[in-house]
Amino acid sequence: MNDLLSLLEEVEAVMSNDHFVGTSGAHIDTYINKDALYPHIDKVSEVGKMFAEALSEYDIDVIAGPALGGIILSQWSAAKLSDLKKKNILSVYAEKKDGGLKLTRGYDKVVAGKNVAVVEDLTTTGGSLKKVIEAVREAGGNVTVAAVMVNKSPKEVTSDFFGVPFIALSEMSVAAYSAEDCKMCASNIPVNTTIGHGKQFVESQK
Repeated sequence: MNDLLSLLEEVEAVMSNDHFVGTSGAHIDTYINKDALYPHIDKVSEVGKMFAEALSEYDIDVIAGPALGGIILSQWSAAKLSDLKKKNILSVYAEKKDGGLKLTRGYDKVVAGKNVAVVEDLTTTGGSLKKVIEAVREAGGNVTVAAVMVNKSPKEVTSDFFGVPFIALSEMSVAAYSAEDCKMCASNIPVNTTIGHGKQFVESQK
């Protein structure tokens, strides 16, 4: 776990003591900017290896992730797991469609009847990861395990929440607030509009 966080800090992906809005709409004071990680191929390769080692005990044919960041992680994890298990592990992704996440582009046929691991970069509410699990099941795939790079809500986002074994490469408890209950909003701390979904939130309040 510490190795993963150290790696993220090395590429300056961990940002704290500010007012951010996450993908789920939650207001948080610490943000993990995974986009700061992805340009560093050597570091992404290391993360892929961490995922592969964590997933190695499970029977897996395909690794799926949500667009966009999950595409990168599913690709690298599948490549590293293929090397580790000496078998060809496929990689697919789910993308936004009809208000949810769907396996399009023929990827539904790739997962049908297969054992699938689902991976994600970050979880705050676990909503995106859960939608990918549902998309895989709708396509006839069997989700054997779910995994995340950093779980920001370790008490709430668990195996029980997903209904499948759940692995976090690292954990970082981050307090999350709704816009109505946000202590930072109450203290008039400006929303960061350059990172995360702060810009969209500010525009929605006009």
